[in-house]
Amino acid sequence: MANDLQYVVKQHYANAVQDRLEKSLVAMDLAGMIDIPNWTTKNLPLVQMRSTGNYTKYTAQTIADVDTSNDQIIIDTNPMVNFALDDLDEDDNYINIKPEIIADASYQIKKRIDWDFFAQVMNAKWKYDANGFGVNTGTLSPITLVTGASQNISATFGWAKAGLVSVGANWNNAILWVDPFTINSLTTLWLEQGYNIADESYSRGFKGMFGWMKAYEVSNLYGSTSFAMATEPTADDYFYIQGVKFTFKAVPSLPWEIDLSGTAATTVDNVVLAINGTGTPSATTYIELTSEDRARLEGVTATDATTSITIVSKWGQLTATSSMTAAANDFAAQVVNCTVMEKWAIKMALRNAVKVSSAREPLKLVTNYFIYARYWLKVTTRSKERIVVIPLVSKAAEA
Repeated sequence: MANDLQYVVKQHYANAVQDRLEKSLVAMDLAGMIDIPNWTTKNLPLVQMRSTGNYTKYTAQTIADVDTSNDQIIIDTNPMVNFALDDLDEDDNYINIKPEIIADASYQIKKRIDWDFFAQVMNAKWKYDANGFGVNTGTLSPITLVTGASQNISATFGWAKAGLVSVGANWNNAILWVDPFTINSLTTLWLEQGYNIADESYSRGFKGMFGWMKAYEVSNLYGSTSFAMATEPTADDYFYIQGVKFTFKAVPSLPWEIDLSGTAATTVDNVVLAINGTGTPSATTYIELTSEDRARLEGVTATDATTSITIVSKWGQLTATSSMTAAANDFAAQVVNCTVMEKWAIKMALRNAVKVSSAREPLKLVTNYFIYARYWLKVTTRSKERIVVIPLVSKAAEA
């Protein structure tokens, strides 16, 4: 093991590491927290819904059975970041690097919990898409938001909320979460209409009001796109995902390069391996990324669709672009899944939001550090009925 601490060794560097953006755990504000103090499993029994009947005088009633079912919360998700430091490294460092590493690791774990929380929206029973309000069957038709005189923003979120209330949700607890790009559209509408909320929206930052709902700006929504590749790429064609550049090469030799294997379908296989960081990196597949770029792709998953790649992300919009010789090889529209839901519909059990443990290695001046959390998320049977997913086009398809 060899830590790369060359930029924090005692030389004439700044008095602190580069400032890092911090964020709160948004999921904690929205989740229905389940307390499991001493165990890893908790049962959530429920009585199934019953319809009413009519009584006729002097007529015997038919006694109906009472049916129950059960959901379970099981704490079995344990994200972890670990590192080791030798005492001599700590002595030689200009700054105390350990707290900085731990703080950064804690941030990454909090982000992971938020990712998983907002991805639960895909379990919603209801959807509001280009075809209106209805049951979410898994096939969604994204909506393109429009501002200006013909704006459809208030109708989109207003009808989504109305549909959810019509099937039994409590309108007083309705909340809206959207990505930063959509927040810009909401802000534009507020400014156009001259509402007083406009000024407040800037001062409050991530949280405001829209359509009589609390509105949250969330950077970790579940998003998706597809990358068409029916034609074998040409050497030096490239594409970006989350700012990570992948380049096609006849013989890869540098990080981020992907092997052109001879056919579109087999090169697609290599693209999927490169994005997911799976398989064996080599000159016949792909050359592995730097550790920092691999971290940027955490939460991004590619799936082989023969001559295209389906890509999902827990970062929201993928910020995906391409420069390909074949015009048809490009990215489809990028979609983020915004939501109206009854607050606390998604259940969370959390034990030790972020915990740090350490262990000394024998016969060495080395300490191993483990930063981890334990949690589980659940959309229960009842919860599914309190959530509506709203697929929005966050970026148009490439021309």
